[in-house]
Order: sequence, then C-alpha cells, then structure tokens
Amino acid sequence: MNSPSKYAFRFCSITLLILASKFAYSQGLCDKNHWPLEAIEDGFKNDGEITADCSPLTVKLKDHSAGTDIRYDFYYNGRAAHALDKVGNKDSVNALFSSTHVEVYRILQYEKKNGKDMFACKTIGVRPNNKPVFSYSTCNNNFLNLNLPQIPANNFDHYTIEWGDNSPIQTITTLPFSANKPYSVTAKTIRIKGENSIPTGCSTPPFQTILMNADGNVLKITQLEVLAGSNKANLTFTGTFDTEEIYQRTPSQNYSFPNFKHQSNPGTITFDLINNPQTCFMVYKYVACPQLSGEIGTIRLGSIVPFDTNYNRIKWQEIQNNQTSTILNASKIKNVIYDLDWQMLESNNIINQKTLNVNSIFEHPVLNCEAKYCYQVVAKVQGEWSVNPTVPYSTISKSEIKCIDRKTILAPPLSEGRVGVIDADVIELEFQDNSSWPVNKDQYFLYKYILGVHTKIDSIVASQSKKFSLKDNTTAESLCYKVGFKDMCGSESALSEPMGTIYLQASEDDELDWTTNAPFGNSTIQSFELISIDENTSTEFIEKILGQNTKNTSLNISVKDIEAKYKIRALGKGNINSLSNQISIPIEALFLVPDVFTPNSDNMNNLLEIKGKISRVNDYKLTISDRWGNSMKEITDENRNGDRKHKGTPLPSATYFYKLSIGLTGNESFIKPGKFELLR
Repeated sequence: MNSPSKYAFRFCSITLLILASKFAYSQGLCDKNHWPLEAIEDGFKNDGEITADCSPLTVKLKDHSAGTDIRYDFYYNGRAAHALDKVGNKDSVNALFSSTHVEVYRILQYEKKNGKDMFACKTIGVRPNNKPVFSYSTCNNNFLNLNLPQIPANNFDHYTIEWGDNSPIQTITTLPFSANKPYSVTAKTIRIKGENSIPTGCSTPPFQTILMNADGNVLKITQLEVLAGSNKANLTFTGTFDTEEIYQRTPSQNYSFPNFKHQSNPGTITFDLINNPQTCFMVYKYVACPQLSGEIGTIRLGSIVPFDTNYNRIKWQEIQNNQTSTILNASKIKNVIYDLDWQMLESNNIINQKTLNVNSIFEHPVLNCEAKYCYQVVAKVQGEWSVNPTVPYSTISKSEIKCIDRKTILAPPLSEGRVGVIDADVIELEFQDNSSWPVNKDQYFLYKYILGVHTKIDSIVASQSKKFSLKDNTTAESLCYKVGFKDMCGSESALSEPMGTIYLQASEDDELDWTTNAPFGNSTIQSFELISIDENTSTEFIEKILGQNTKNTSLNISVKDIEAKYKIRALGKGNINSLSNQISIPIEALFLVPDVFTPNSDNMNNLLEIKGKISRVNDYKLTISDRWGNSMKEITDENRNGDRKHKGTPLPSATYFYKLSIGLTGNESFIKPGKFELLR
C-alpha cells in the first residue's frame, strides 16, 4: 500500500492538524473575534459528545442556551452573521455526515437571547467506515474464489482474512489479491477486515456467511446500451473483481470458445458493433468451474418518421426469443418487454417526458409537431441458463437515442408537373402533389433556377389550385423552375427536378432550333409537334411530328405570303404537353416587273403588271422615265396597272427606265430600279 493512503486513516493522531488546517482559513463565527458587537456565547451539545466517528454519522443536538429562534448550520463554512441561512430547530437530528474520505464538519448554533445574538460552534470529524470491498464466487458446493481489488475504497495498511475453518488468520499486504479455498461444507462464515497501523475507532465488520451453492458475485450483464451513431455500445457487467472474458456474435453465428472478444474486470466497456441489425454478448469466467452471464442483444433503433401531423412512427429491431447460445453452458432469452422513453424539447428544454410500454412498431402521438422529440427503446430481458436446474437471469438493453425535429427534416420532393408558355411573357406551371409525405401541406413554393442557384419567387397556400402563373420573357432563352412545399409541422421538402420552358428560334436558312430542357420534371419528352399558325385566320395545325431527340427541323415557307408563324409542342406521358414560345418569320416581299411590254390588242403583255408576293405591301409608286431621264408616267397602288399612254398619247416603242418605291408592313421600305422594252 502506498504511504499517502496509509496516513489518511491515522485519524486519531492527526485530527488536531486537520482541524487546524480547516479553521486556519474559514473560522468565521466559530472565532469570537468575528462576532457582532454585544454578541454572547452559550452552548449546545450532541448526544455522546461525539467529536469523531465513522461515516455515515447521525448526531442529535440539544440546546443549553435557553435562547429563542434557535437555528443550526450543520455545514458551516465561515459565512458572516448576515449571510446565515435559517435551518434546523431547537432539537435537531442530522444524518447527512457521510463521506468516502476524512472530512471535518462544523455545526454552528445561532439564536437570540434578551435581544442579543448568541453563537456556539462544535467540530466533528468523519471518516469512512473500514469495511473492505471484496467479491467472491462459488461452485460445486465446495469451492470459494475470493478477490480483493486494488481500488480507492480499499485504502488500508493491510487486510486480515478469517477463513472460518480453524486455519490461521491470513494477512494481506499487497493488492490485488485472489485466493481459492476448497470447503467440505455447503456454508461457511468468513470475515475480512481492513486494518490500519493506528486504529480508526470504526466498528469491526461482522462475519459473513457464504453459501457454497449461491455463486456470490455472479457474472451478470446489467445493461447494454447502443451509443449515438449506432456503431458502438456500452456493455456494463458485474462479477468478481477479476478478469472476465467477453464474447460477441450476431444471431446467425455461434460463439467460438475460447475466442473471446475482450478481457476486462467488471464495469462498463465500449465495443464496436458488428455491421448487423443486432449484436449479442455474453461474459464468461472459469475458476474451478465455468461461470456465464446471460446473453443480451443490442436494440437498433430504426427510422423515426412522421406518420401524419399528430404522430411519429418509431421502428426498431426486436431481440430474438428462444434462441439458444452456448459457451460450454447454454443461455436462452425467454421474454422481452419493451418500453419507450421519450422527451419533448423546445429550445433544447425538456417540456414533457414519459415511458410507454410498446411493440416493435409504435405510432407515438405528439403534442406539438413543431417541437423536437427524442426516443430510446428500453428492453427488459428475461432469460435462463440451461443448467440443472435452470437459473433465471434478467438484464436491460437500450437502443441509441434518436431525435426527430420536423423543422429539420427534408421531405421528399414533388415529381409530377409541367411548365409551358402561354403568351410571349406569360408562363404557366402546373404540378401534382404526388409526394409520399404523410403530413398535410401548408404552402407550396415556386423557385427560379439559374446556374445552380434557386430563388424563391412565388408561393400559394395548399388549399389553392396547384398552379403558378407568372410573367417572364420567353423569347430570349429557356427558363427553369422548381417547386417545393412546407408542411403543417414546419418541415420543408426537397425541391423538384427543374422544369424548363422550350425556347424556339429560327436560323437564317429557314430552320427552326429549340431547347430540350425537360418541361415535365422527372417525366421525359416522348415526341415533338411542329405547329404552324395560319397567317390570316390564326388557326393552328400540326405540320410535323418529330422524334423525342429532335432539336431542329427545316421549313417550307414558300406558301406563306406575309409571315410564317410556328410553335413547338412537347408531348409527355399521360397526355401532358408543353408549348414553346411562338416565333414569326417575315416573308420577303418579291416584285416582278416584265422586261418587255407589248401594248397591242393580242391580249398578251398588254399591261405593265407588277406581280409577286405583295401581301406585305402598304403602298408603292412606280416612276417611268425615258432614256434621257424625262418622267413619262407614275403609277401608284391606287392604279397598279400601267398602260401605254403618256398624257393621253401612246408611248412610242423604246427602252424605258423605272424606279419602284415600296412601303411594307413593319415600317420597312425599299427601292427597286430597272428597265423594260415597249414594243408595238
């Protein structure tokens, strides 16, 4: 034993030193120099006038002062008179002088007498009881194994063992100590004393009767608890103060003796769990005969999910019953009772907590679905060792603690929807609430999605029709959107897949190109339709059907006079569709002026007719000049056909020059010069 431990119990010779050290820094009102003016001294006593004894110590106080309003401070620490707590009464009993080490307590009496303060103080030294801590196990009705561990409680100079079999008293000076003792009887009385060189005055421990068939400090797993993260567990077991072997397996495996997982004295050990829904443990020891704990398995707490607004659903892996495990002797779990410990927290403060008897799937009613709930499953396991006769055992298995805070849960996204162009600056997005989320929705949100960034731009309450209408420029690019929701408990969903408008544009060589961003979210495009719009009646008709991977198509606009108008329609599953923006291609105005003009009576080329695609013409003027630049005639859109007369006189055969000035829709205009031959 080390010397500091030894000196701690030489109490009788060092009490004055301890008291002196205590009072040196905190005498307070136990020193008359600290009393208020005119304070007087009187006294009290404790039964037996105890000044030192063993823990736990009960004292009874008697007043001898005849004062009034008497109070006691049993653990006085030097406070001033004005800071005293009023505790106790005139005849007071206190049994709280208990300590695992040497401690000095002061009891202060304070009262009034004839209007003056009165004080009295007594000191009591308390030291631990001198009962040594030991463990034992027995077997075969005649064998005893005894262990004295080296722990702080065993802080003695030496130990003596009276074996109760007329053998000499055995003295132990070094710990840890282990002894095996055979007996020829089924019960024996022994006494183990902790001794100090200087007596402590504490009582001598009594003899203890040990039954050779009672196993003593039997091996027992008291608790198995899975830790946060589900990868580790704390195993707590009792037994003798000796090294025990811990075995580990899954339900589908067998223990492999003597291939233990770990060796340890009784206490709490942290284990890595096998990557399996359940890990089982047993503790084994062999001294003269084998000893086994009962088997216990872990509980893996599974998913904790909202069942609806008012319930959380909790699932866990049950411990298997009636499955025999063997390490020399067999152990079998016979019955398991499950409790669910739960807590409701708001701002991390516990608002409510209870324990419920439950099954392997439980729907827990919640008081406030916006609060945080934490759960732990506790299994009370009862089993038996298959020895003759069978020996029952019981233990506790706890799952890890898991919490559900609905405000932090990401609900699954919506997946069915479509976005389409309604007008040049109007977009419509419709969606279906096909989410499997069981909690009622509160709001839906619309996000614009640009280069990986989501910006919330609109919201609707859940009771409205599931449609967003918004204004945006559809003629410059494809526009992408996502949809999400928030439920009645504050949980928000993941966002849907992006839904993009189809952007249509024309190239210079009379081709259409378009984007193929998915307008239907998760649903793919099945095909495209090229829609042509009549330039006069605005009637729409399908000009082509195109494959799902098509991104462009050529056009035939020769039949158009003013402009060619087109849209692309994407078709998806279930008759959903999405329209692109509309594009208009102006038709080039073409004018044909004859090279030869024969104003005779053969009904061929008699008139100077201007032909071509003239539907876009707003006005025009044709000026005819001779070869010297003299203006011979002007024809406007009011008189589109020219004749052969100049100022009423027929024009002679000759070469003439013209200039055609044309005004078109859209504020366009151009001038076309040329010449023709007039022949008679």
